[in-house]
Amino acid sequence: MSGHLYKGISKISCQSLRLTFQQPATYFLRHASSSAVNKQIAEAPVQEAVAYKPFSEIPGPMRIPIFGSLFSMTLDRGESLSDMKFPIFSMTLDRDFKRDKLGDYWRKLNNKYGPIVRLDIPGTAPMIIIYKADDCETLTRVSMNNPLRIGNMSMKKIREENVDNYFEEKFGLLISNYEEWKRVRSRVQTPMMKKKNISAYIKDMDEVALDFMERIDSFQKEYGEMPSHFQTELYKWGLESVGLVALNRRMGCLDPNLPDSSEPMILIREANRMFDAMNKTEFGAPLWKFFPTPAYTQLKNSHAEFLRVADENIRQTEAQLLAKKSQPGGEEEEELTLMETLLLTPGLSRKDVVTLMLDMLFAGIDTTSHTIGFTLYLLARHPKCQAKLQEEIDRVVGNHMGPLTSRHLDQLTYLKAVVKESFRVFPLAFGTIRNIEQDTVFSGYLVPKGSAVLTCNMVMAGDEDNFQRAKDFIPERWFRNRPHGPIHPHASQPFGIGTRVCVGRRIAEQELYIFLARVMQRFNVDYKYNDMSSICRTIMVPSEPLRFNFTERRENAH
Repeated sequence: MSGHLYKGISKISCQSLRLTFQQPATYFLRHASSSAVNKQIAEAPVQEAVAYKPFSEIPGPMRIPIFGSLFSMTLDRGESLSDMKFPIFSMTLDRDFKRDKLGDYWRKLNNKYGPIVRLDIPGTAPMIIIYKADDCETLTRVSMNNPLRIGNMSMKKIREENVDNYFEEKFGLLISNYEEWKRVRSRVQTPMMKKKNISAYIKDMDEVALDFMERIDSFQKEYGEMPSHFQTELYKWGLESVGLVALNRRMGCLDPNLPDSSEPMILIREANRMFDAMNKTEFGAPLWKFFPTPAYTQLKNSHAEFLRVADENIRQTEAQLLAKKSQPGGEEEEELTLMETLLLTPGLSRKDVVTLMLDMLFAGIDTTSHTIGFTLYLLARHPKCQAKLQEEIDRVVGNHMGPLTSRHLDQLTYLKAVVKESFRVFPLAFGTIRNIEQDTVFSGYLVPKGSAVLTCNMVMAGDEDNFQRAKDFIPERWFRNRPHGPIHPHASQPFGIGTRVCVGRRIAEQELYIFLARVMQRFNVDYKYNDMSSICRTIMVPSEPLRFNFTERRENAH
């Protein structure tokens, strides 16, 4: 065993500990929290064996040699073997394991096996799924100094094998681990997470939001509601907004005559295809490691096209920045942009910065736009919450049509609660996964180092043990006085937590706040169609077309 967490029993082997499990009476920690367990382990004397259950006893689908959990998951369908087609090669044959409904599958495992579940997938480390907030806190603590992220491995393989060596073994924050991740993260942390740096983009983001309000108005007049392709329109808003930060300029995404062959539409289209392909490569049997599967080929082709267009736009931005510097007083008259700040940061290469901006464009198209879709749906379904939000915006912003300011955003406390509650009801990610570097106890079980541990935040966020009236949309629960009961800080983690918290969090939140402030200032929103749920495309997306009905508020009518 290794790590300071287990200094008290560092001389006791896992095999000798298993001997203590022969006596059921020794399971004295069965009902203790993992935090308490690890504290006792840390403080235990060397000669004292702390009793907890072994890794082999963690419940989960039946495991058999070679096939791990896959075969029993396939048999869950109740089909005869003769009816199955290549059962060992696909995790999707279980009627409850559907890549677009992963949340349902994680809930099924939780209901069937309890707060901790083991899955063995051939070709990968054993996966432990945890459903308790205390266990999530334990994982955050033990991985704080070196949070190893094992997702996006298919993307890493594509970047490693890039024929032009474009990435020069600098694969970006989304993919890198160990010293390479620490090197980049330590240098981009302050520029990207400092409020002042991101607030500098409020005015431009506000202009994008106001332009989009005009798009909403034109759609409403033309169709009587939002068209079936409104999600694509939100992608355009998302790309236009994040482009302000990544490229320091408008990309023209909101042009009503934007052709499908335009660069913004190529980026949007390929980003969607990449997310779809990654859903297949990352959440299925990893055959792409051995030969190019259709999903891997799709991911590779879309990544190449996205890279081509994004790199050209990044080069244009760099040229504009150099031209500005060459002008008299060019470096003194304006604040440095985020890209300029990063390019001038010691220890960051140009390729580091370019890769960061590339990933910012990729991640920024879908995430914020889907959050807006979910949030508008929830506000439409809860008119009292919508009215309360509008009252706050009327009080703070009023009829102000000049640029919003950080002072406005700071005062919109109910709006921020609405966004937090939207993230809880409709999480964009089903959880966070880490490879642990030391033996750790979760829910009373010893999990060995090298295991992959997934925090199933999607399930925890809807658990009555964590949130009173968990199925209800109640923004007030996030008020500081916690009127609906205390909230465990690890029970809902839309941006992750700890040292690997999403580095673009401030950018995304600022985009969301500005959009919602402007749309609620001007419109009432309604939705009359099927109930919304979420489906998985690597991240979670709305299950239904966003056919909202926006009506002008009389006091703000144009």
